[in-house]
Amino acid sequence: MARSILTFPGSASVAGFPKLDVSQAEIDVANIEGRRHWPGLFDWDVSTGVILDRITDAVIPTYGASVPSANFVTMINGKKGYKVNALAQALTMASFNTAGSFTIGLVCDLHIGLGSITQGLTTDNPAPWVIYSNAGGSGAITVNIGPITVSEVTSAAWPQKLSAAKLTAFVLIYDRTAGKISIRYNGAEMWSITNETVKTLGLMPEVNMGAIRVAGASTSVVSRAMSSNAFVAFESALSGDNLIALEKMLMEAAAA
Repeated sequence: MARSILTFPGSASVAGFPKLDVSQAEIDVANIEGRRHWPGLFDWDVSTGVILDRITDAVIPTYGASVPSANFVTMINGKKGYKVNALAQALTMASFNTAGSFTIGLVCDLHIGLGSITQGLTTDNPAPWVIYSNAGGSGAITVNIGPITVSEVTSAAWPQKLSAAKLTAFVLIYDRTAGKISIRYNGAEMWSITNETVKTLGLMPEVNMGAIRVAGASTSVVSRAMSSNAFVAFESALSGDNLIALEKMLMEAAAA
């Protein structure tokens, strides 16, 4: 059974009232339909020794043997976040429906590792899909969603790159109805493609944070040492007020 978040007249910051451990921005995101995975990347979410979904209390498994409570660090903005120090700490969220539209929003630093880890070729159905940062720390990313690719050279020319000096509110939107994929940083679109292929492309039905497997017959699963205090996956393409609410929550989490 899903937990309920209660709202009261006024706000969470009413003088004289106890401070709630959720913000209004998080409450707004909790009320968006289509939400599938929301791992609790906070110390108090791992009190039972595992990472739990913030709404359903379902366990979010790590890739290997891991003690999640040992992997919290103070991020560049001074807030606590979950650190993927090695592949074992990556989060593996299976049962993610990619047959329809989907949206993934997260906070990241210089590194990001996002997508599927099941082995396959770009021509397979379903095909692998991954987004990952340059291992050398350039701040550029590579995108491989089936046969659709963004190279490091392309992302290096974007107005913004991932940074070790600040956190980025990252959003991927896969909209099958519109036939569009877009990637957004801090509320601004960095890249998009509109193509009929997007409407019918079969993708691996899974999502992972901190672990990737690039498409190929002999590639292995590798990690990206990313830090995050916010990650939400939706089985719908967010737009309008819902997208604004998601990005507001992520940017608040990323802010100092």
